[in-house]
Amino acid sequence: MKTAPRVWLNPVAVWELLDQLDISQNQLARLAGISPGHLSLLMNGKRSPAPGVRRRLMKALGVDDFHVLFVMERPAAADGSAGRITTPNASGNCLECEDG
Repeated sequence: MKTAPRVWLNPVAVWELLDQLDISQNQLARLAGISPGHLSLLMNGKRSPAPGVRRRLMKALGVDDFHVLFVMERPAAADGSAGRITTPNASGNCLECEDG
């Protein structure tokens, strides 16, 4: 049985957008209709955002491209390992690449 990949918030992209929009993490939480504590859990990778939360975060930050704000985790391999796919920042640059 296949498991759907988990989705994680890309905190680097969120911080860049918060800086561009000149709003705080608490203001973002309010705009997205979630608690500041829940947003903190999402930003720290301790929770995966539900589809409705993902849509509200995208709307609050003015983002149309899902992949700017979110990272899809690869399904577990036969050896039990899993990993996250390369993550762009808000500018679309690769975070893991030396060239950016």
